[in-house]
Amino acid sequence: MALANRAIGYDEVVTRDLHFTLTPDMVDRHWFNRDPWATHWMNAILVAVPDGERWVMHSARRQLDKLQDPKVHKAALEFIRQERIHAREHDAMNALAVAHGIRMDRLEQLFKRIRKGLQERLSDDMQSAVAAAFEHMTATISSVMLENPEVFDDTHPELAALLFWHFVEETEHKSVSFDVFCDASGGGVRGYLKRTGGMALATVIGFPLLVVNHAYLLYQDRQLTNLRSALYLADILLRRPGILSGVFLHYLPYYRPDFHPWDDDNRGVIRVWKQEFEKSGDVRLAYQALRQAKGRPDWRRPVLPAA
Repeated sequence: MALANRAIGYDEVVTRDLHFTLTPDMVDRHWFNRDPWATHWMNAILVAVPDGERWVMHSARRQLDKLQDPKVHKAALEFIRQERIHAREHDAMNALAVAHGIRMDRLEQLFKRIRKGLQERLSDDMQSAVAAAFEHMTATISSVMLENPEVFDDTHPELAALLFWHFVEETEHKSVSFDVFCDASGGGVRGYLKRTGGMALATVIGFPLLVVNHAYLLYQDRQLTNLRSALYLADILLRRPGILSGVFLHYLPYYRPDFHPWDDDNRGVIRVWKQEFEKSGDVRLAYQALRQAKGRPDWRRPVLPAA
């Protein structure tokens, strides 16, 4: 299945050099549906986005000379361009949160120390394996969000447009880090062990760091005892839309020897966004088109190859 799916999606990866004009009222203290626990859960992830994007870019660059497949090489270059822009725009978003007194900058520094320590100790192949694992997790979260855009109905439209642009592009390139790793490592049993080891390491690092980041932000915002907000977040994570449930659903399949990210072909979900953006060049209209498309008969229908 992995070999059959390997070619899927390469033509989806498109660099869009977008600049978002964010202001303090767009990234309010509790910007995600005006809820502190939900906002700080998202912030706990976004803390690592700028430096994390630069890390996976660096990892991909280190592997370029090893790549045998020209399609993978081309997709990797587009991936690097996309991630550079993501890092830049999320730097601005995180800075506005800091301006509201949310000390995400302290947690960014913690993540940078962890990243530098791993870079010093891990081989290029293992860093590539960790990058593939993190990209799979990011793509899974993006998939859940894309299929449930109504969760952002109470979020500022400009900020929602930024996030959904990012979710779309994470979906577009969701197999690139995986294929870069497989091409550069040579595959086989050793490649499989490195790949699954990368996921295990990403899990051991990522999940506890997310919990620590979340707890720190809640403590710093004096929201740790806000039970109503905690229950609201639990509902989002486990039931509607079930962000963690979606992540766990796609977590174990990663350990299959024949796994490939495009085994879950969800290009149909981003099709409406892409079509509207190609027509108008406006991420806000593209987000609204995606929001209005949910529930249509062709929602999430796989994209069929051209005849």
